[in-house]
Amino acid sequence: MEQLNRNGHRKRMRESYLSGDMKNAPDHNLLELFLSVIIPQKDVKPLAYDLINTFGSLEKVISAKPQELMKLDGIGESCAVEISLIKTIYDRTIENKNKSITKINAVETAMTYCKNKLIFRTDECLLMICLDNDGCIIADHIISEGSVNMANINLKQIVEIILRDNAAGILIAHNHPNGSADASAHDLNFTIELRNYLDKINIQLVDHIIVGKDDCTAIKSNPEYYIL
Repeated sequence: MEQLNRNGHRKRMRESYLSGDMKNAPDHNLLELFLSVIIPQKDVKPLAYDLINTFGSLEKVISAKPQELMKLDGIGESCAVEISLIKTIYDRTIENKNKSITKINAVETAMTYCKNKLIFRTDECLLMICLDNDGCIIADHIISEGSVNMANINLKQIVEIILRDNAAGILIAHNHPNGSADASAHDLNFTIELRNYLDKINIQLVDHIIVGKDDCTAIKSNPEYYIL
């Protein structure tokens, strides 16, 4: 009887998903449905809860390395690979979206490019995009990641990368994974300091984009930050 009940539950979950009813379902329900597909003949509801409780959120579960996932009872190598593959595939789709953006010629384009890069990162990071005289993208670089402290950013390192890429300007972006895109006092001070530093060597700071959990802000292009 337990087998029939479990199978019936899985069938109901699939039907709910196919009808679109799981669009607003709790995270653990979506993870349970996914696990039920890759782990047959086992009640995976407790495992879905364990994963989210262990890592802290659905985003952190799919961002975890396979080796970290396998530390949890019930997660083998195959399951760990399939869970982590979700983010790998998503990251590839984002890279493919950004392939069509080869030139930063408007603030909207800048925000789209940076949002695609950072929106689903669960850790803070500082991204720098090097541009030529026409605004064409030369390369992008992660300058800092983990817990970004603007006061500790090495401006000389930024200049070294600029010179190596032979860039005429740069676009800076960082993320607030669990917050809004509002600029803090530290964000504004860093932007001003970086702009002044780059002005001395005739390098343009195109903008500083902040990617929040649900929104995006361009500091230099936002009239609210008129001091820039």
